[in-house]
Amino acid sequence: MTSPFDLFLRPRSVALIGVTTRTGAEAFNILERMITEGYTGRLYPVNPRGGELLGVPVYRSVSEIPETPDLAVISTPRTAVPTVVKECLDKGIKALIVITQGFADADEKGRQMQKEILEALEGTGTRLIGPNTIGVANFYEGRFSTSFIDFWCPKADTAVICQSGIFLVGAADFTGGLGLGIDIGNAADLHFAEVLEYLGRDPRVKVLALHMEGLKDGRRFMKAARRVSRLKPVLCLKTGRSEAGARAATTHTGSLAGEDRVYEAAFRQCGIIRLRDAEEMRYFTKTFLAYPFMRGRRLAVVTISGGAGIMAADAANAAGLDMASFDPQTYTRLANIFPEWMEVHNPLDIWPAAMTRGYREVAKIALEAVLSDPHVDAVLFITPAYQDLAETPHLDVTDIVNHLAAGHPDKPLALWVIGSYRREFAAKAERENRVVVYPSPEKAASSLAALYRYHQEIKNSPSLPAPEFPDAEEETIEALLGRAGEEASGILNEEALDILKACGIPVLPYHRASSPEEAVRAARELGYPVAVKISSFHITHKTDVGGVKLGLTDDRSVEEAFHHVVNAALACKPEAKVSGVIVQPYRPGGAEVLLGCRQDPVFGPVVVFGLGGIYAELFQDVSFGIAPLSREEALAMLKETKAYRLLQGFRGQPPANMEALLDCLLRLGWLAGRWPQIKEMDINPLLVSATGVVAVDARMIVQR
Repeated sequence: MTSPFDLFLRPRSVALIGVTTRTGAEAFNILERMITEGYTGRLYPVNPRGGELLGVPVYRSVSEIPETPDLAVISTPRTAVPTVVKECLDKGIKALIVITQGFADADEKGRQMQKEILEALEGTGTRLIGPNTIGVANFYEGRFSTSFIDFWCPKADTAVICQSGIFLVGAADFTGGLGLGIDIGNAADLHFAEVLEYLGRDPRVKVLALHMEGLKDGRRFMKAARRVSRLKPVLCLKTGRSEAGARAATTHTGSLAGEDRVYEAAFRQCGIIRLRDAEEMRYFTKTFLAYPFMRGRRLAVVTISGGAGIMAADAANAAGLDMASFDPQTYTRLANIFPEWMEVHNPLDIWPAAMTRGYREVAKIALEAVLSDPHVDAVLFITPAYQDLAETPHLDVTDIVNHLAAGHPDKPLALWVIGSYRREFAAKAERENRVVVYPSPEKAASSLAALYRYHQEIKNSPSLPAPEFPDAEEETIEALLGRAGEEASGILNEEALDILKACGIPVLPYHRASSPEEAVRAARELGYPVAVKISSFHITHKTDVGGVKLGLTDDRSVEEAFHHVVNAALACKPEAKVSGVIVQPYRPGGAEVLLGCRQDPVFGPVVVFGLGGIYAELFQDVSFGIAPLSREEALAMLKETKAYRLLQGFRGQPPANMEALLDCLLRLGWLAGRWPQIKEMDINPLLVSATGVVAVDARMIVQR
C-alpha cells in the first residue's frame, strides 16, 4: 500500500474497538454489518468481555490482537478514546477512525481530550479520521464501509468528502450514488485538503462532492482545490451560511464556519462550484456524470406545452444561459412538420404538430433538428409522464432521447418531465446515463449553467500569479508599520495614507494642524478650496460626529471649521483623544468606492471592494478576494458589484479609469499578503474618475 488512505479505504484487516455485543437491527453493530456486506479481510472485534461474537473471536484489548491490523475503528465511550488511541499506537496501527462524539464538537473537556489525542499522534506516522465520524466507504471494491448504520447506495463514479455521516449513508439521495466516501468529522488530523488531493488523483472518480461546515487551513485547501478542479469538477455544499447555521456548525463538528462571503470568494478563486442546497448536490453531480461537455451558453427548448416553454426560457435567463437562435436550415426542417399557421421559434412547442403526426415522430424530428443545429449548445426537452408508460407507449420517448443523446455526446440533452409518473420515467430514461431528468426548469438550467462554467471557465483556466511591485518602498512601509506596532492603540489614520503612498497607491496630500493658525497655514500651502477633518484614532466615521467640513475657500472658514469639527467630535465622543485636524485639498467629483483588507481566521489576508463613502455600510455592495490577487481575480471582484456598472459610465457619465482602480486593488492585496501584521485597513473613499484614482481617507489597525 502506497498511501495512508489505502489503509482506510482498502484495509486487509480491521480492529473494531468498543464493538457492542448486542446484535440485530437496533444494535448498530459494525461487526455484524461488515460481515453482512461481505467484507473479506480479517476482523478483530475488541471488547473487555472477550468471548466470541457472530462466530468471530473477541479480544479483551488491542494488545491481544495476533497481528497489527491495517485499520482500527474506535467506538468506545469518549473518556476511553485517548487511552485506546495510545494502545493502537503501541500496537503500530497506522490508520485510526474515531466514531465517538463529544470532543471539539462538545465541551471544554472534549476539546482537551481531542488535543491529547493529537499530541499522542505526533511523530508516529499514524493518521486519524474523526472524531465524530461515520468513517469511510468504498463501493468500487465490494461494499466496504465502517458505518454502524445499514444503508444501500448504488455505485457511481463519485467521491464524497463530508463532515456529517448523513452524506455517506444518504448518498443515494445526495449524489445519486457513491464510489468513495470519507466523513472527516471534526477533522482533527486528516482534513479537507489532504483528502481532496488523494481522491482527486483517483482516475475512477469523475466528480467530487463536498459537504463542508468549516475549514482550519483555508490556504492549503485552496491550493489543493486549484489543482484538483482542473482535473474534475469539485462541488461544495458549504453550510453554516446563516448566523444560526454557523452556531450549529460549531457545536456539530467544532468547525469555524467563518464569513460566508469569504468562503464564496475562495471557492470562486480556486475553481470550486458552490452548491446552494442538497438538491443541487444531487442534480449537479448527475449532470457531470451524464454529460461530458458543453461548448456554449445557447439553449434550445423543445416542449409539449407553450407555458412550460416560457417557464424554461425564464429559468435559462436567470441561470445565465442564452436562448438559441436557430440556423435557417433548422427553421426549414421544422416548418415542414408544423401547422402552416404556427411560427417556428425557440422555445419550440411541438404539441400542435404532435396531435396530427404523432408525438414520438414529431419529438424525434424536432430533437434531431435542434441537436444538429450549429447554433445550439444544449437542449432542454419538456415531456409528459401523466400515466404509466406501459399504458401510454405513444408518449414514451425514453428510447428516442437516449438514441439521440448517444449520437450527440457534445450537446447535453436534458429533460424536465411533468406528471405523476415522473420517477418511473426518470428511472427508465436515465438507465444508460446519457440524459438527466430534472424536477424543474430552474434546476435543469442551473445544472447546465454549472456544466458550461466548468468546461469553459474553470477546467482550462490558467493559474496566473499575482503581480509583484518593485516600485513599492518596502523599507518605508516596514518603518511605518513598526512605529504603529509600538503604539498603544495600533490604530493609524493619516499614517495609513503614508503607507498607501509608499505602496504606490495615489493619495490626497494632507497636513496635520493642532491649532486654527496651523490649519490656515496648511490651507494656504495646499491651495483653496480645502477640506478640514477631525484627527483621532478613537473616531472611525468622521462624518457621523460632525468631524468633516468640505469646500472651504478662505482663511476664516478654515478657522471656523477647526473649532467646529473639534467641538462637535468631543461633544459626540467626550472620551476621544483628539490631536487636532488634517487639512486636504478639496476634490469633488468622481465615484466613491471602498477598498479594504483584513486578516481572516481561515484564509488569511482578504481584500474587499465595493461602493464607498457614507453609503458603504447601508448598501453593503461589496465583493471579497483572497490576497494576493491576480489581475483576472481582481477584475472578477469588480464585476461582482453594482458599483462596477456605475464605474463603466452610468447615465452619460464618463467611464472611470478601470486600470488605475485594478492597480490599486492589486497593490492592496500585495500589501496585505506581504505584511500580515496589518489586521484591518479601509480606504474610504477612494475617488475614481476618468483620469485616475486617489485615496482620500484611510484607517489601519496593526497587530501590536
